[in-house]
Amino acid sequence: MLTVSGLQAAYGASQVLFDIHLEVREGEVVTLMGRNGMGKTTTVGCIMGLLAARGGVIEFEGVQTIGLPPERISRLGAGLVPEGRQIFHTLTVRENLMATAANRRRRNDPWTLERVYGLFPRLRERAGQVSSTLSGGEQQMLAVGRALMTNPRLLILDEATEGLAPVIRTEIWHCLERLKAEGQSILLIDKNLGVLKRLADRHYIIEKGRTVWVGNGADMERDGGKVRGYVGI
Repeated sequence: MLTVSGLQAAYGASQVLFDIHLEVREGEVVTLMGRNGMGKTTTVGCIMGLLAARGGVIEFEGVQTIGLPPERISRLGAGLVPEGRQIFHTLTVRENLMATAANRRRRNDPWTLERVYGLFPRLRERAGQVSSTLSGGEQQMLAVGRALMTNPRLLILDEATEGLAPVIRTEIWHCLERLKAEGQSILLIDKNLGVLKRLADRHYIIEKGRTVWVGNGADMERDGGKVRGYVGI
């Protein structure tokens, strides 16, 4: 579904990505890990077309996406839950969800308001509430729900549980497990090794803009010391 190979990117004269490679197949949950400042969010920005790549290949659903605008990549089926959530603060919960609603691939079981409310019952309770008044955890639920309303082929979550209370983090993880069980493809950035090891099919670690380690849960268990060193735990 998604192939990234030899990806390079920079902010002005400062090169940030030198050689990123990763792959997400249909129905997989894949993680992208590394310490802060190593290039994870920059990689996501390139995948979504928010930052111009300077080299390499990004192929999504068989389409070469480098140079395509973000809206075109979104229409191909990439849905983003950005770092910091970035919800529409002046809109209500319901308005946030409806703002992105689309079923371009004519799915038989599309994500609708009712399906999102079923996944996150708190959003139903706060449907008419202005989103700026929600707690951080509720805003994260809303950001996930908003991305799902685009009916994405690939759901990308940048810092899925960062800064959330433990009880909210647990709820988010349960929802991601449910999405995986339903066959949703997910690219996930987070730091919770214990949960990620159980949830994800494959893990990529980047260091200073390069992919330096790839493996599954068993590999992570075997290389535990190396992995913790790379992610700063």
